[in-house]
Amino acid sequence: MGEILGVGMSHYPGFAAEPLTMSRQITGNIARSVERGWADPGWNEPANWPVAVLEEYGEDEGISAAIRHRASHLDAVVKARDAIDEFNPDVVLIWGDDQWENYRDDIVPPFAVYGWDEVQNPHRRHRFGGTNAWNEPDDLVFTYQGDRSKAKYLVNSLMDQGFDIAYSYRPLHQDRLSHAFFNTLLYLDDDRRGWPYPLIPFHINCYGDRFVVSHGAGGPIPEGFEPDPKAPSPKRCFEMGQAVARAFKDSPWRVVLVGSSSWSHGGLTERHDYIHPDVEADRRLYEHLNANDLTYFRDITTAELIEAGQVEVPNWCAVIGAAYELGQPAEVLSFSPSHIFNSSKCVALFRPGA
Repeated sequence: MGEILGVGMSHYPGFAAEPLTMSRQITGNIARSVERGWADPGWNEPANWPVAVLEEYGEDEGISAAIRHRASHLDAVVKARDAIDEFNPDVVLIWGDDQWENYRDDIVPPFAVYGWDEVQNPHRRHRFGGTNAWNEPDDLVFTYQGDRSKAKYLVNSLMDQGFDIAYSYRPLHQDRLSHAFFNTLLYLDDDRRGWPYPLIPFHINCYGDRFVVSHGAGGPIPEGFEPDPKAPSPKRCFEMGQAVARAFKDSPWRVVLVGSSSWSHGGLTERHDYIHPDVEADRRLYEHLNANDLTYFRDITTAELIEAGQVEVPNWCAVIGAAYELGQPAEVLSFSPSHIFNSSKCVALFRPGA
């Protein structure tokens, strides 16, 4: 019988950048929203900002807050990495989304398992502006090993359980992992101890009705464009996570399952002019997770996630579904709400035998 460790975390690109670059996130969101007519020009004056935004921005334009925010999340991620090393897995599966990276308008699978043998990711492609947080050269290349055999086993098991899952043996539109997967690995190796574990990236189409028309980006669906088909529902992702747990529970392997995403995104939250996230909605997710009300992540609707800018949460729904199937409660290591860094973040473990 296999054993499974669950992890939830964020792949927020800002954590790969220096604090000064992170601190410009809110002003960048404002400039974009005002320029494109999504927000009133009054946003250009800090005096008009909500109190919570102003307080977090502070007197140093968010630099101190950026340092605290990164530490809050990544200190907890290091603890998650310690748990992974102690668990010593045979393979690590990461649920992540794509934003016009590996998938574009020729094929958009709801789910896809990557049985790639090896992938190389250059540092420079997965952060925005400034110097990277580790002061590493931009041409540094990270090499990760896949596990085609275990990926095939998983696809076959999911097919037997009624989940028709796409798979691939090589990248499609780019020769590297999408940022949801690569940033997850960068942060799990934040202290650069190395990454020895084979990978199974598992794509979830989180961006659904905006994937093609908006190229997986923020803001409203462009005027005059018909929305794309829906994303898989939270319930379906939760049930898929349960099926993955059953598959690996019936295997001889020790497996880590990682659900990677931030929660509400400012760039996706219409009620806040696509500028800052719905922190109150994120607090509700945190409260249910912390209380081990795991079925909340099954029963929340796609419409609720879209309204709160939480469209990437299905990556968490999958790992939480696996934990629910196994009876492994959530151990929340950190909850890092933010009004100015585009999203709130959380780190949690779901340990076997807990």
